[in-house]
Amino acid sequence: MPRLLIDTAKGRMASMLLAVVTMVAGSAVMASQSETVEITITAQQGFQFEPTELEVPVGAEVVLVFENTGIMGHNLHIPELDVMTETITPGETDTVEFTVDEAGTYTFRCEVPGHAEAGMTGELVVQ
Repeated sequence: MPRLLIDTAKGRMASMLLAVVTMVAGSAVMASQSETVEITITAQQGFQFEPTELEVPVGAEVVLVFENTGIMGHNLHIPELDVMTETITPGETDTVEFTVDEAGTYTFRCEVPGHAEAGMTGELVVQ
């Protein structure tokens, strides 16, 4: 009889330990998914973005700050994510916020006529 009580106590202890590990692991996953990442993309002279490639984790809330240091109006559009800034004049900034729930590579571009064709494109890599 005493052995049965010890085995039962060990079983309960193992179950409690498993529950704690599961809760901690679940919290870690939730924390990484609710991460906020601020990125800045600058429109520069010569029809180019800087940087042209950015990486963010899946599930992160992205705060994208778009700055125009060029000499004409520009915007930034990520068509697959339905994300777009206003067209801003030199010296202005615009900020958009979004979350990407799927890994992949998403192209961004300036939608002012002729700008993307002149090379004003880049990639957002979500991992």
